[in-house]
Amino acid sequence: MILAITPNPALDVTYTVDATRPHEVNRVREVRIEAGGKGVNVAKVLAQLGEPVRCAGPLGGPAGDELRRRLAATAGRPSTSDAADTNAADTTPADTDSAHAPAQAADPLLRQGWTWIDGTTRRTLAVVDSGGATGLYEPGPQLSAAEVQQLLADVGAVLTGAIPPIEAATISGSLPGGMSGEDLATLIAAIRDAGRPVLVDTSGPGLLTAARAGATVLKPNAEEAMEATGESTALDAARALCELGAGTVVCSLGGEGMLGLQPVEAVDRTAATTVRAWRARLPQALDGNPTGAGDSVVAALASTVLLGRTDLPTALRRAVAVGASAVTRPVAGEIDLELIDQLEPTVTIEEI
Repeated sequence: MILAITPNPALDVTYTVDATRPHEVNRVREVRIEAGGKGVNVAKVLAQLGEPVRCAGPLGGPAGDELRRRLAATAGRPSTSDAADTNAADTTPADTDSAHAPAQAADPLLRQGWTWIDGTTRRTLAVVDSGGATGLYEPGPQLSAAEVQQLLADVGAVLTGAIPPIEAATISGSLPGGMSGEDLATLIAAIRDAGRPVLVDTSGPGLLTAARAGATVLKPNAEEAMEATGESTALDAARALCELGAGTVVCSLGGEGMLGLQPVEAVDRTAATTVRAWRARLPQALDGNPTGAGDSVVAALASTVLLGRTDLPTALRRAVAVGASAVTRPVAGEIDLELIDQLEPTVTIEEI
C-alpha cells in the first residue's frame, strides 16, 4: 500500500464553458465537484492503476466533510466504515455526531485516514474551455502547532501500524498555513527513518527542502525546478536538485515530455559522470485538460520506480503515457487505461 499525503487538500469544482470571457457573464454548461488536492488526485489514479493506496493529510469543516464523502462514494456506492482498520488517523473528534463517522472509500483499493482540524478545507475552481483551463484556488486553512504535530503523529502511526503495511509514500502539493519547511523536512525524515521511500511533488522553497531532506524522488515541473534553483534550463535545475540530495529527479516538460535524472551510484558505480539523464516524450502531444496530469505522473512513478519495480527509463515511458491519458479526461484524478496501453509503446527514450 502507498500512503498519499496531501498537506493542503481541496474540494475541486470544475466548470465547463464554451469560451472564457473575462469581465463578462459566462454560461456554465457542466459542473463537476470532486475530492481533490494533488495527493488526493494521486491516490485516485493509483487506485485506477490497481495499486492499494491510503489518503492522509489535514481535513476540516463542511468542505472537508464533503471531500471525504465524495471520495468514499467512488464507484457510486455509499460510504461504509472500515471496522478492521481503526487507528487514530481514521477517527474524527469524539464530540462529532454520526454524520461525521469515519468513511471508507467504496473502492477497496482506496482508503482514508485524515487528521481532523478546526479550520475549513479549501475549494478550487477550474474553468475549462476549448483552449484549456483557468484555475482559481482558495487559500488553505491555518493549522495550529498542535494540529501539525498531530498530523506528524498520525502519519507515524500509519507507517508503523497500518494493515496492509505501507510500502512507500508520496507528498504532493503546497503546505497549508502553519506548516513550515522544517515540518516538511521532519515528515520526509520520518518516512525515510521508517525505511520507506518517499516521492515529493511541491514547489518553491519546499522543493529545495525536500531535496536536502533526501527525498527518494522529486517531481517538479520545469518552471518550478528552474525557479527554485535559479538555473536557466530544466536539465541544469534537475541536476542541481540531485546534487542537493534528491535520489531521483523527474522534471515535467508539459507537451515536450519529461526529464529523468539519477545519481550515477543509483545506476552504474563505474561511470565517469555524477548524474545520468534521460528524456521521454510522445511523438505528438495530446490536446485537452492539463489539470491533474502531473498528479497522474506522480502516481505512475510511485507505482514503478518508487517501489523499485522498474528502472528509471522504463518508469519514464509509463509516466509519459499515464500523464498524457489524463490530459484527455475532463477532470483531475482520471486516466484512460486503454489509451495508456496504446501510448506507452510509442514513447521514445533517449539518454542525454
